Amino acid sequence: MVGMREVARKANVSPGAVSRFLNQDKTLSISEDTKQRIRAAVRDLNYDINKRKYEKAKIQSIGLISTIDRKKEIDDPYFSQLREGIKEEAQRLHLGLNRTYYLAEDNPQEWKDFDHLGAIVIIGTVNESSIQKLMKQNKNIVIVDNPDITADVDLVYADFERMIQKNLSLLVAAGHTNIAYIGGYNIDINEYGKKEINENEKRLRAYKQFMYDQGLKQNINYKLGQWEPLEGRRMADELLAEKVDDFPTAIIVGSDPLAVGVYHSLQSAGKKIGEDLALISFDNIEIAQSLTPGLTSVNINSKEIGNAAVRLASEKINGERGENVVLTFPSKLIERESFHFS
Repeated sequence: MVGMREVARKANVSPGAVSRFLNQDKTLSISEDTKQRIRAAVRDLNYDINKRKYEKAKIQSIGLISTIDRKKEIDDPYFSQLREGIKEEAQRLHLGLNRTYYLAEDNPQEWKDFDHLGAIVIIGTVNESSIQKLMKQNKNIVIVDNPDITADVDLVYADFERMIQKNLSLLVAAGHTNIAYIGGYNIDINEYGKKEINENEKRLRAYKQFMYDQGLKQNINYKLGQWEPLEGRRMADELLAEKVDDFPTAIIVGSDPLAVGVYHSLQSAGKKIGEDLALISFDNIEIAQSLTPGLTSVNINSKEIGNAAVRLASEKINGERGENVVLTFPSKLIERESFHFS
């Protein structure tokens, strides 16, 4: 029996475009010529319309579950670019993006209505048990930025742990051993939007492991808070108060927004970043190069991560592979005045 993929091949379009066109998806944007090719392929192949109605139960569409609230998604360049990458690739592959669940805000009472979607992309640290529950409705799941999940799903994430290790190695090679870490808590969220705040954050985890492995256990010194500039300042202020006579010669900061607050704190205390201490951060957002001195930061292409997540979802929807995939995206350290490593 002729299937939708045969129709898509004959019409030279994606299966997603065929599905959405035949299901009269009003959000689909394709040319009249493309529509005519699909109609002709359906007619020439004698495609079974009744089968098409059956296939409607699994539409060519992606549901998005995010642990990031709407404001943060807009304000934080990492997440805004990630979402842009998801949107861009979904449009290119003619996949609908017609349902978004913000767990931190929407206060859902239960997982529901995910069984008819082609696939689900989850951004952030939804806990393992909630993922297992969701898989009872839909097994086509791609998880972004949560490498600790062991369920049978696709994973795509930036390799933060490797970059922490690389940055620490550069600092140690430059003679630094008194190295502190300032970052944010890990926040696990379940299907009801309930948060569990803990220290199991991948950057902190890699920092502690490196210090142990290098025989620097006695120098482990870290501060955790929320992922925002004011918290960065607060944590740096605490570090200054606690380490008056033995202040770290280097600090790794978990994100550039946090680093903005750290800069304000250190500079208010008379510390010369790049001279009195080295500082490395993550994200390489625009503000990293406008700070004085310029902030050495890890560049992470979150837009490409978003693109990849949708491509993995599309492969699952179309049955193009049976095995799950884990994609890790490499990052690049951009050197500026806060730390010279060359």
